[in-house]
Amino acid sequence: MSLPPECSLEATPLPVCFAQAQAAYHWVDGSSLGGADPALQQRVADGLAFAEKAAELVSSLSVFSANEELEDINTGDLKYLLLPFLRAELILRIQPEEAAGCHDVRLKHLRHAAALLEAFLRDLEARRALRAEARAGWEEACADRPLDAAASRTLKVSRLRAASRAKKALEALEARARGAAAAASADRDDGDEEAGREAALVSLEACSHAALDSLRGVAQEQELLEAVAAARRENGGSLPAPPPPPPRAENETLPGLQQLSLAPGSRIEMRAGAGGRLSYGAVMEQLHTGEVPGLHSLSVEEGMRREEAERAMAEAERLRQMGTREEARRAREEKGYDTEEEEEELRKARAKDDWRDSHTRGAGNRRNRS
Repeated sequence: MSLPPECSLEATPLPVCFAQAQAAYHWVDGSSLGGADPALQQRVADGLAFAEKAAELVSSLSVFSANEELEDINTGDLKYLLLPFLRAELILRIQPEEAAGCHDVRLKHLRHAAALLEAFLRDLEARRALRAEARAGWEEACADRPLDAAASRTLKVSRLRAASRAKKALEALEARARGAAAAASADRDDGDEEAGREAALVSLEACSHAALDSLRGVAQEQELLEAVAAARRENGGSLPAPPPPPPRAENETLPGLQQLSLAPGSRIEMRAGAGGRLSYGAVMEQLHTGEVPGLHSLSVEEGMRREEAERAMAEAERLRQMGTREEARRAREEKGYDTEEEEEELRKARAKDDWRDSHTRGAGNRRNRS
């Protein structure tokens, strides 16, 4: 949603600028249009203009002070902490036209977005607004040496879960706010302020995780573009041609795993060529698509869904066992037993009486009487 033509961006107040920038970000983030679509690029440009104007107003109005922590900031001003994040995300959506120097333009945008994302996370860290998972991810990003693979995966899974929880909580808060918008009560102002502060804090948490993910993607793309730029400089402004493949004999096989053989009667069923031979590419395609069950590797999201399903099954089994114990307890109460120990003592006493009546040495046996 853009401003009317008669309204100037310079005269737009801070709350309106922020609302327009945030709406543009959500629209672009949820859009199914291609990255280079003119409508999407126009919305990106509009949202970025509002975000830049809002950031300028925040600075000129001195909305925040350097020594303010999260608890000291007014509820209505918390949302303005998101401005660096919104600006960075909108800058990352800019698609330069395919022309000479487009890679340099993209590299410039990446560096600008990375600086904004780092400033956003540093600001949250200084104001003690980063939750445990996001703080650990930010410390990993700032570390000189990367974590080992297992620790990095554990941290990534914990951050994904925290981001998922924050997103669901934010959706629930927004739905509750929409439902209570028409309600009126004596303490509505206090309730609105508490709900607004909670929504702002949850939004900051969700955006901190998104900023960490974007920062990692920016670093990877920036490294690639810098390598391309270096190769062009070394080759006089154009990319060097790929090296020709090394010569090899007609019957010589390439190094590495290229063919697989399936033994007759194998339990693994794959699409094989003539003679039961499988190419490496065909095997990898069938493994990663799950066509061969039990062999394809899981992504982090698939692993999380499997763990959630296992936890749900374990919880259902626990509830079933609790129901069984509850039924047994009710049966004992109907028979007059207070505890399992009393029921066991009564069973032993009855067994002892039966033994006395039937055994030759039992006290109740007539043949044992003199």
